[in-house]
Amino acid sequence: MAKLEKLREIELELLEQFINVCERESLTWYAVCGTLLGAVRENGFLIWDDDIDVAMPTKSYNKLLSHKEWFGEPYFMQTPLDAGRSHTIKLRKNGTTAFEKNLFDTIKCGGHQGICIDVLPLDEIEDSGYYLLQNNTVHKDYFGTPQKIKFEHLEINAPIAYRKVLGMLYGYWNWPSGAETIHPHYWFYDTDCDYSVYINRYTGWLSGSQNKKIYLFGAADSARIWLRDFGQGKNVACMFDNDKNKWETEAFGMTIRNPVEIPKLIDENSRLIVASIWHREIGQQLEEMGITDYFVFLDDLFVSEFKGKQKQ
Repeated sequence: MAKLEKLREIELELLEQFINVCERESLTWYAVCGTLLGAVRENGFLIWDDDIDVAMPTKSYNKLLSHKEWFGEPYFMQTPLDAGRSHTIKLRKNGTTAFEKNLFDTIKCGGHQGICIDVLPLDEIEDSGYYLLQNNTVHKDYFGTPQKIKFEHLEINAPIAYRKVLGMLYGYWNWPSGAETIHPHYWFYDTDCDYSVYINRYTGWLSGSQNKKIYLFGAADSARIWLRDFGQGKNVACMFDNDKNKWETEAFGMTIRNPVEIPKLIDENSRLIVASIWHREIGQQLEEMGITDYFVFLDDLFVSEFKGKQKQ
């Protein structure tokens, strides 16, 4: 199954859980934004879309907000009060990864970073007859009693005047015009690995490294910075590099070796740290070798707040 198909499968699973809770608790909700547009155009996801948006009037939204316990394992309802400071409710699935921002910003943000659907508030603007939806004003009367509309294998709630809602959100939206400026929602996602694995891979390389033999993959400037700032007193055995012209030479006082030797050297008493701008490619190389227990050092990531934590 293609990665995008698996991502959408999990989002539909989350949406189904959300629908079940709303039906059980008599909560009002509607599909909005790209999800509503996809339902009207395609009876499912738009070809470029990779997320799901729903919205709830304030009364239903606030009721849901106060009952995190309605979603048990493997689901987690993230609220603006939780770590990560999400501006709205996000229903997430544990054991998955979905970074909406780049790696640096994601780590700074913190909190749960699993695959999610967005639950937005429909805030009524007092005495105006309008809702406020993501900085857009939409006629309250356009929503009314939800009507059912097909979205993939599910039936979802649509505003009673959904074409007028879409007109207010997107202007002229009939195919093929309208909303083509929408870009993929996620910067990176993994449907089978918990986000904490990635966060730890990029931030936890020093934690628990006491008395462990350390191997560095990369023999350029990032390795030099790591050795200078963090290598003192560490049992650094050697370095690896994919440039065969560097093998059996030295850099920064360390011997450089062929990466094919890594599998026979790495064990529970050692730690492999990738220190290279090519960390994504090296990570794929290591995983093709069957090595998933590795860490990544990015010197640009360690602004004072992170560098201070690592040195403690």
